[in-house]
Amino acid sequence: MTGYTRHDLPCDIVVHAGNFAGQPEAFAHLLLHCPELDLGNVEVIRDRPATRLRARFDPDTADEIAQAGGPWNTLILILPAAYPGLDCPLADSPGLPRLGLWRGRIPHLVAERPRS
Repeated sequence: MTGYTRHDLPCDIVVHAGNFAGQPEAFAHLLLHCPELDLGNVEVIRDRPATRLRARFDPDTADEIAQAGGPWNTLILILPAAYPGLDCPLADSPGLPRLGLWRGRIPHLVAERPRS
């Protein structure tokens, strides 16, 4: 049986914010305004943002992002794998302003080699 080791890889994560009734409405908005995004690499955060953000960012950065998103009820994290180029194609808009680009991390699982 092969085991795996988790390695957190550094990456730049785009963060947008908005007011949505729930995750389905947020994803519908993204599909309408930026259909080229791979929504499997987008996270919608509505509850306990600082706690959820700590899965991707160090505690100080998570708190900074949560504070920046204070006026809105939803944060949207767009991970680098959500788009093929270097720049996120989702434009800044009044309904979904871009809060910024923050250095975070994504998990990467590496198969352990069997010992001989």
